[in-house]
Amino acid sequence: MVDKEKMIKAGKLISVEKGEYSDYTVIGFFVALQDFYPMKKLSKYLEKHQDQKRAYAFREYQFLSYLISAGLLLEIDYGTLFLGTYGTCEDVAFNPGPEN
Repeated sequence: MVDKEKMIKAGKLISVEKGEYSDYTVIGFFVALQDFYPMKKLSKYLEKHQDQKRAYAFREYQFLSYLISAGLLLEIDYGTLFLGTYGTCEDVAFNPGPEN
């Protein structure tokens, strides 16, 4: 169970994710610029976006933009190192990411 009262501390690397199963997505990696409680920020955000409390109405990217514009998160450029499949090294590869 996730503790909804946990603080994200400044300097922490955060993987921002959404969905599950075939809809699971890693949105990106961010570093926290200040200490904050994400659930408290969500509550404050939803006060101004009541319509997003309904099922299928939450706009994840809009909430993420809110956290970034509040100076809480900074996106980190990243690449991926794929370490192969089924114990073989033939397909080990590095992808520097979309901007490189």
